[in-house]
Amino acid sequence: MKDSKLFELLKDFVFKVYPLIQPAINERYIKPKYDKYPSLSFNENGMPSLSEYSPNSPYKITEIFRKWGMSSEINLDEIIEYNKCCEYLENHNEFRNSFFPENISTPKSAKSLFDFYIKEKPIEILERYFLLNLEKEESEKLLSNIYSEFENYIYSENLHFDIGIPILFLKCSEDYFEIAENIIVRKISEENHKARFTVKSYSPAILDPIISSATHELVFRNYFIKKQPSFGYTNLDYESAYPIDKFEKFFNAIKLVTNENSGFAQVLVYPHKWNDIFNMDLPKIKGISLKKYPNYFDNFYWNTKDLPQISKSDLENIGKIYLNLLKNENNKIRISDKRLRYSYLRDNEEDSILDIIIALETLLSDNDKGELTYKLSMRIAKLLYFHNEKYDSIETFEIMKKIYDYRSAVVHGSSKVNSKKEIKIEKDKKSIKTISIANDYLREVLKILILNPKYLDPKEIDNLILK
Repeated sequence: MKDSKLFELLKDFVFKVYPLIQPAINERYIKPKYDKYPSLSFNENGMPSLSEYSPNSPYKITEIFRKWGMSSEINLDEIIEYNKCCEYLENHNEFRNSFFPENISTPKSAKSLFDFYIKEKPIEILERYFLLNLEKEESEKLLSNIYSEFENYIYSENLHFDIGIPILFLKCSEDYFEIAENIIVRKISEENHKARFTVKSYSPAILDPIISSATHELVFRNYFIKKQPSFGYTNLDYESAYPIDKFEKFFNAIKLVTNENSGFAQVLVYPHKWNDIFNMDLPKIKGISLKKYPNYFDNFYWNTKDLPQISKSDLENIGKIYLNLLKNENNKIRISDKRLRYSYLRDNEEDSILDIIIALETLLSDNDKGELTYKLSMRIAKLLYFHNEKYDSIETFEIMKKIYDYRSAVVHGSSKVNSKKEIKIEKDKKSIKTISIANDYLREVLKILILNPKYLDPKEIDNLILK
């Protein structure tokens, strides 16, 4: 504890006023409660359903300190311990420097706001103590834990935290899975579900059922930023503060391994034992909302009855691919990985087929002159068969030519483009969507080249053909 005097002042205030609160609430005919407090239930498909209204919202004890044109039940101005706390905070350098840069005089325009924070912080700590004190007995330990989070914030030069990325519309067989030392997948706790529901940016607007629909999250441990003086806002409120590309690669790894589409609508910040503003009785979670998922999710996708589940084996393979993508500096892999993501985020499959072909050409083309369609079809056919004999080389070669026919029809605005959207598989006597089989080929080729980088040199594939 860095400032035992501040703690003692707050303790005197909290322990003086705490016994007065419940009797004051009981005197009210209509009990003061929070209008908005998240509630959690679960849909039949296993996805959480969050609402901002709950019949079990906690008491809003600040209401009994407000006058609203009449005398308040508890007049804090008459409580010596409260006034001592406010006086001490007014001259507390670390508290002040959390709002204004050091050695800069308090701007006149912000003085009234700072005065407000001085008066509100003791009340905020008191309310937190009241809501968390389930035993309803005096507890210095509980108060010390609450105070330490506040103190850690005002004294810290750097703010340490974990980052959580809720994984949309995918169930998971494991409650906890370690990908690397500081990267895990874990089940989101009920308290964290409720706390994260309030993490919403002004733009873009994300539907509540989208934000709700994640049972697990990808977590990156042990990040930090330099604390900046502010009235509740930090760099963590902006998308530019986060390594978004690093997050997106994980969802591409899911696509590569399972062929399932997912995405994310939030980036969550889990503070390491610091708290700038307490959130009722809920854990402190900061962050942003953003749209990083396929557009069709917005079309009532949360009502889908059967959602896919990833197994432990899937997670092992996803982790292996993901770690490779994170450290892979090959430009062919990076470009193709982005094109894969574009392809499944788009609404229009004609745009998606162009992304897929660009990715395949990036991975397998060379600088030699020659008929590109023929060379790429040959290389894909051989590479797929060499690593998985379920892919018949001749069939793959013929299908690739038809995929190119579809791509050409799209590029040249052919009136026959609709006739190219399906490919008839002679062996199975059935038709498959061209975009679907092209997606499978790209996924397989990209996985092979990620795990076997020597084949990024097209000549190595040509050598396989000649053997």
